[in-house]
Formats: sequence, C-alpha cells, structure tokens
Amino acid sequence: MADDLETEDGSWILALEGALDEQCSLHDLRLICRSKSIPDSMRGQVWHRLLGSSTGSTNGLERFNEIFDLTNQSKLREDCNILVKKLDNEEEDKVSILSDLESLVTHYCKTHHVNYEPNSGWLSILTPLVCLKLPKNELYSYFNAILDSYIPRQCHFNGVAMHLFRLLLLYHEPELCSFLDSHKIAPNLYTQNWFLSLFAASSDLPAVLALWDYYFIRGDPFLIFFLSLVLVINAKDEIMAHKGEKEKILETIAELPQQMEAGDIHDFCSLAVLYSAQTPFSYKRDYHQALFGEETSEKTTDLLVLSQALCLPVSVQELLVSCHLLSPPTKADAETRALRFFLVDCRPAEQYNAGHLPTAFHLDSNLMLTEPQAFNVAVQALLSSQKQSIAAQSAAGGEHLVFFGSGREAEDQYVHMVVAFFLQRHVQFVGLVQGGFHAVHQALVAAQVESGIAATSTFVEPVGLVDHNPSLCLVCSSNKSDATSTAAGKSNASGTPLYAVGSSSSNKTDFFGRMRSKSAVVKDKFLDYIVNPISVGDNETTPKSKSKDHPSTAGKSKGTGKLYRNIAPVFSIDDDQDGDDPSFEGSSEREADAPNQELVAISSWLKRPDVINSFRCHEVKESGHAFPSYLLITSTHLYALREIEDRPGFARISVNRSLSSIMKITSKKRHPEFITFKYGNMKGEETIIVDLDRFVVPQAGDAVKLVKLQLFNNSPTNANS
Repeated sequence: MADDLETEDGSWILALEGALDEQCSLHDLRLICRSKSIPDSMRGQVWHRLLGSSTGSTNGLERFNEIFDLTNQSKLREDCNILVKKLDNEEEDKVSILSDLESLVTHYCKTHHVNYEPNSGWLSILTPLVCLKLPKNELYSYFNAILDSYIPRQCHFNGVAMHLFRLLLLYHEPELCSFLDSHKIAPNLYTQNWFLSLFAASSDLPAVLALWDYYFIRGDPFLIFFLSLVLVINAKDEIMAHKGEKEKILETIAELPQQMEAGDIHDFCSLAVLYSAQTPFSYKRDYHQALFGEETSEKTTDLLVLSQALCLPVSVQELLVSCHLLSPPTKADAETRALRFFLVDCRPAEQYNAGHLPTAFHLDSNLMLTEPQAFNVAVQALLSSQKQSIAAQSAAGGEHLVFFGSGREAEDQYVHMVVAFFLQRHVQFVGLVQGGFHAVHQALVAAQVESGIAATSTFVEPVGLVDHNPSLCLVCSSNKSDATSTAAGKSNASGTPLYAVGSSSSNKTDFFGRMRSKSAVVKDKFLDYIVNPISVGDNETTPKSKSKDHPSTAGKSKGTGKLYRNIAPVFSIDDDQDGDDPSFEGSSEREADAPNQELVAISSWLKRPDVINSFRCHEVKESGHAFPSYLLITSTHLYALREIEDRPGFARISVNRSLSSIMKITSKKRHPEFITFKYGNMKGEETIIVDLDRFVVPQAGDAVKLVKLQLFNNSPTNANS
C-alpha cells in the first residue's frame, strides 16, 4: 500500500479509494493521507476510520430518551439556534439540524454526567461535523470521539493543561513566557478557546477542515499544545511591541488563528511537529492520563507537580535512554528520536566525586551563594563546553540543558536557584530531572535487577556511573542502612523517608556532621550574601573589610536629604552586618513556630480580589533553608504563603506585613533575584530596623517595582492629591 504514496497528479486519491474499499489498516491509511488534504467527498469516510476506535460507544444516540431537562436546557437551545442560523443549509434542513444538535448535546451531558456550559467549545466542534452532512447517530459518534480523544481536560486557570502549556512555552521561548507572566497573562486567557475547539471557534471553516485532516491523520492529542505554541512564538515581536498594554496583547493573540487559510495548514502543522520533536517527551507519558485518559482521583497530584515546576520536568528514564544507559521501554519510544541532552550535575563536589554520569558537567550549586565569582566563571565554562561539544558532535553535546541535584530536598533548593539563574537570562531548552541523582542511581540498579544481572537491589553496583565509590555514595549508604534496618526488624512499611537520619548509619551521621561543620564556615558568607545584599542598580560597592570595621548603622542614613513626597527611601546600599538585628532571633522563632501559622488554601488566596499580583518564590531563613512559597502583594500588605509538603494545595501564612512598615528593600547586584525586605520605623531622620524577610524571587524586579508603586500610591501626599 505504501508504494502508492509517491503517485502524482492526484492519483493518490485512487489509492485512498482502494484502501477504504479494502478496509486497510490505520497505519496504511495514515501513510496514504499523510501531508494531504482529504477531498470533501471522502472526508466523512476517512474520519470515520481515523476516529473509529472511539465511535462504537454503548451509549450511542439511539439510546437517548428524548427528555430535554438539563439545568440550562434553554441556554443550550438558544446557542444551537444561533449556530444553525450561521449555516448555509436550506431552511427546511435547519429545523432538523437544530433538533439533532440539541438532542446529541443533551444526551452527551446525561451519559457523561456533566452540565452544558456555553463556553465549553462543543458547538464550535459540531460546526465542521455538521458540514459533513452525517446521519444523526454518526454525527454523535464523531463528536463523542473527538471530545474523548483530542480535547484536553482542565483548560481552566490553574488547570493541568494550562500549566503544561506555560512550561512548554518557557522551554522554547523563555523571554516571551516571562513577558506574558509580567503582564499577568495566563495561558487560559488566550488558549482556552483554541484547546476546547481545536481552533474551530477561532478560524475559518476551510482552514479548520484542513487542520483536522492533519490532526486526525497524525493522531497525536498533544499536537494542540504545539500548534498554539507556534502561533504565539511566531508573533513574538508583534506581541512584545505592546509592552504594558495587556488588553492589546490579548487582542493581538486572539486574532492569530483568524489569519490562517487552508493553504497554510501544512506548513503550520509541520512546524508544530518540529517543535514537538524538539521537546523532551516525558510529559506525554506523565500527563496523558490526566489530560486525555479516564477520569481519576489523581488530579490534585498532577496539578501540584506542574504548578510547582520551575521548568519542564524530564524523567530519569528519558535521561538515561538518551545517554544509552537504558533501553527504550516501548517500541514507540524506540522509534522516537531521542534528544541529545547536555547534563549539568549540580551536587556538591564530594557527592559528584563519589559517582556521576559519564557525560555530566559538574556545576556546584553551593557556589552561587558561597563564591559568586567562582560560580560565574563555572557558568561561562559550562556554556563554552556545551558549545564545543556540540561542534565536535561528542556524546556529551546537546542543545538541551538538563539539570539535576542529589534528590535531597534541602540541597536541591540551591539547584532550583541555579535553574532560575539560567531562566532569567532567557536560556532556551532548560529542563530539570525529576528525583535527581538518587532517582538516576536507583533506576540503573533496578535495570540490572530486571535484566537478571542482579538478584536484589540492596548491594548492586549501578553500571553506567563513573568513579562510583559505594563507601562514599550517599545513595548506596542509604540503601545499606535500609537493608540493615530491615534485617534488624525495623520495617519501613510505614513509608519512612529513604534519607531519614538513624543511629544505624554512621556514614549518614558523618555526612551530616560534615554539613554542620561546613555550615559554620559558610554562615558568615551566606549572611553577607543574603541578609546584606547590594541595592539593585547601584554601581558602588563597599569592601567587605570596611563593613566589618563599621558595625550596622542602618538608621544613620548617609546623605538621605528630604523624603520625596514623604516616602522613606526603600532602596539603598546596605553592606553592613545585620548580626545584631533582633530579626535574627525572630526569624528563627517564626521558622520553629511554622505549624502555628494560619493554614489557608493557596488557590483561594491567589484569587482574592485585593491581591494585585503574586510571585512564585522561596522564603529564605537564617538557617539557610529555602521554603517554596508564594509572595502576594495587595495595596496595603505583603504576604508570603509557605507551601506545605504533605498538604498539596495548602500553605501557611509565614509573612504578613504592612507595606507601610517597609524601610528598605535590598538586593544583590550579581543576583538580583535575592531580595530582602527590612521593616521598622522612622525616629526623626533615623531609620530603626526591627525585622526582615528574605526571598528568592525569579521575577524580583517586577515584585519590587509593584511594592514601590503601592508605597507611592499610599503616601500621604499622593493620597491627598
């Protein structure tokens, strides 16, 4: 059958007719129709075969009881009437079409136990199907198959589909993603209609028919993500030209599908397929069930993972397959061309030296805090090495940067800061390995057990690691400790964490002892870096020796002059040590008393009408711990919602500050995402600092600008004007 593919002058249509008569396989049918626009006279037959696996429903329209009693039945009838009036059918046919449309939507709602929503996109999907002039039962089968197989669920704000689309946009076009984020333009504001109707609500009918031909022939439900991606990315310059004009940006994006013509569809779809091929495919396996599978109770988990993802997650399995350390799990995966990753191992040096992947570049994430200059040198070396390895076509070369840490939450907070560093500089193709090195290690061990090379995973040497030293490897130590505990009768059936500190593990005790020793040495540098940063935009620096000789004089402003419109200067250089500030004891107490803080639902707080904007961030405590949080800004207050690890979707209010109490906002010049809010009061011309909060905010500039604007708006002079 495939021999007929290269026929010219339309003779492929003869091959298609023969294939339909012979009931050829779907594979052959797709080969024949590939890159072709199906003739109108044959479209119904071809779509029937392509959607056929879903059209044999036991709840077909023939089972409809003809009772029209939906909650909003009148609204459904009204919308069906509006649709029918737009059709070119004869007047006598419109009455029949109107009845059929209302019947099949009503039956679909009843059999799927859902309500009709005017913005569901259903009637837009029915428009191209009605043009095929199908029998009523067949029309319902097509409609049901498209909704079940190709329309993603959770296309609303904060839904899985929208979070995934944003991560894909961040992966391919981080600058545009950041631009839209800064304007509070969530993906659902412009992609929801595209996703729910497969562009039928936004494009001309000939273009939609040609697009659906390609869509059903390819059979990839995730194609809608990349079609939408192509539209937005191709209009990047036009979108970013409207900086500060949210409504104009949304209007520009909304008009994009209207420009499509049937002749553009092949190039449009081919470009979308290219973007799909240039994306790690882990998301398809991880989120197909949540988006296109049967309804499950795991929505919360899927939403939590994506909503908290700093960048596109990459599975350990995909990483190891690309390194040729694991075989593809399925035939489909084997036929998929694996991306070439440039691996960045962000663990501390002692962990990297105890075993690592052969092509991994080492970038110690701790350097970002302890030795910023050395970190910048290492980043330059990384980018240079990546460029050289790509040019040399070495096994380590790849355009796609994939970062991973140890898999230990406390250490991986710093890995997230490194990833944010690259994202802020709009570096394309940035991914993060789920589970870190711990997951890599365990996957290699599991592969050996499954292949029969080893009988148990307890003391297996993971093949594929370089310079692996089991006595120093933290994962091996943890595995041995677990095995020892189990043998002693200490069952882990209750789900004890793999890395829990126990008296049976001297290796772990030694490790944490080394960590405590190291923290004592690093503490001064850490506090100098986080607590006393240099103001954004100020080019003057004060030598550290000078700051040591001159204790904190936070309230003794140097040349402050008169207050502008009675607003205290909230931005200033502050290189002095804050060790004497009472806030240090206070912050430690706040950290210890976290369970007593108010428990709230994150989604409800993000939707509060008084919240002007919210920012993903990490709240940094004096101990060095960084907690995933949300920074919320209202016209009068600053809040931080610290996420609760074992309560997805919930947080504790760890910070509740009046904006009027902010005396200073400081930031490190080299790492402006580290910001410190200092609170106090004015005593004459002297500023008294009584407390502070520290955050790592990827969008620090936008957050600080918004706080500054609210302070200006709330100033007495401005309020009276």
